[in-house]
Amino acid sequence: MNTISCTIKSLPMHQWTRAATTATRINPVNAPATGVLRATAPGVVIGPLYTAALTTRYWGASGVRLTVGFLDNPPANLRTRILSHMNAWGQWSNVRFALTMGDAQVRIARSPDGYWSYLGTDILHIPIDQPTMNLQGFTMNTPDAEFRRVVRHETGHTLGFIHEHMRQEITNRIDAEKAIAYFMATQGWPRQEVINQVLTPQPKSALLATAQADTHSIMCYWLPDSIMQDGVAVTGGADIDAQDAQFASMLYPRPVSPSSVWPNGKVYFFKGPQYAQYDVVSDRVDVGHPKPIQGHWVGFPASFAAGVNAVVGGGNGKVYFFSGSQYLQYDIATDRVDSGYPQPIASGWPGLWADTIDAAILWPNAKVYFFKGSRYMRYDVTTNRVDPGYPKPIQGNWPGFPASFAAGVNAAVLWNNGKSYFFKGNEYIRYDIASDKTDTGYPQPIKGNWPGLWETGVDA
Repeated sequence: MNTISCTIKSLPMHQWTRAATTATRINPVNAPATGVLRATAPGVVIGPLYTAALTTRYWGASGVRLTVGFLDNPPANLRTRILSHMNAWGQWSNVRFALTMGDAQVRIARSPDGYWSYLGTDILHIPIDQPTMNLQGFTMNTPDAEFRRVVRHETGHTLGFIHEHMRQEITNRIDAEKAIAYFMATQGWPRQEVINQVLTPQPKSALLATAQADTHSIMCYWLPDSIMQDGVAVTGGADIDAQDAQFASMLYPRPVSPSSVWPNGKVYFFKGPQYAQYDVVSDRVDVGHPKPIQGHWVGFPASFAAGVNAVVGGGNGKVYFFSGSQYLQYDIATDRVDSGYPQPIASGWPGLWADTIDAAILWPNAKVYFFKGSRYMRYDVTTNRVDPGYPKPIQGNWPGFPASFAAGVNAAVLWNNGKSYFFKGNEYIRYDIASDKTDTGYPQPIKGNWPGLWETGVDA
């Protein structure tokens, strides 16, 4: 494998202090924990450059809204394609990039000097006529896998995310001289650049990160086994993974969380009077499941304990269960049905079918998609009603749905990796949200792919 690696561009040293001031003004969390260092080493003098070097570059917790422009006038379809991959981060976090023809905050070039980006709030210190990100040679002929790997990676830097392979757990495993030789040969980097980009671990005091290094992160390089002391390659990330998504959602939380994954890391499937608790990390149904609904879901009336038709999270700490012409509102924090339920669907969901919903899923655009037979409705969470023009046929509106799924689906769930899964009978398909189409190679059987789940299908 010989791919172009990324470099994080640094500001000139004389700008470091001013850039650190900008970062802490935008988000006070960026300020380094110098008090800890002073407490452990009271005689150490902490200069402004050292403080600046430890300052992170994240944007504010209220969300990220940045304008994007292109410095070399690429065709409109390429701009749109790049922007769609930048906005893939917005599937889990309060992040939105918008194209502008005026002065943009994020400025993209395609010059022949590699893939790179400045880090987070540092882009505000780059002259307006200079790029903040470079995507060498990108065209509409560039493979989609490279759009995922590169554009999403560079956008991660714009959001303030460092290279994951610069966590000490990984740099400690690298043979420095072999790495220097490798990157000098494959990337044309000088020795010091390899040291800066690959071998220098980030100080723990400068990290706001996941507990463990994630070798599958989109922010992690592929590192070949030949440069690792233990002979084990670092796989690197080809796309935003679950830990990336969770970290982004922690830094930039959305007002509406689109995931079907509960805060305990579980997804719940239902079939008849039973339910199965699926663990996302181990990728299998937990031991002891399925279990009866009755007695395990506090406040479920007998009609719901006998089975549910559809389940969807509201992104507001509530989960909604549908059965026949009624629905329940379940509170995650108290782990019980809210008082006053069940209620009629007709009174609580304006414009929605009044009975027997087949499936429902909350999308990152704050819309809930409800399915019934061969049709679907789009429900706006913000306005609390069905959007105009619905219902519509599934056929022709969900790219890649095979005919059997276009005729109707049984259940739908949204993972933290930008994928949604639709179930029909004993099969399922995987749908990519960013590209808005079904992934190739589907449908596939539930059997062998969802360990412990009912092989004949699920109801919700």
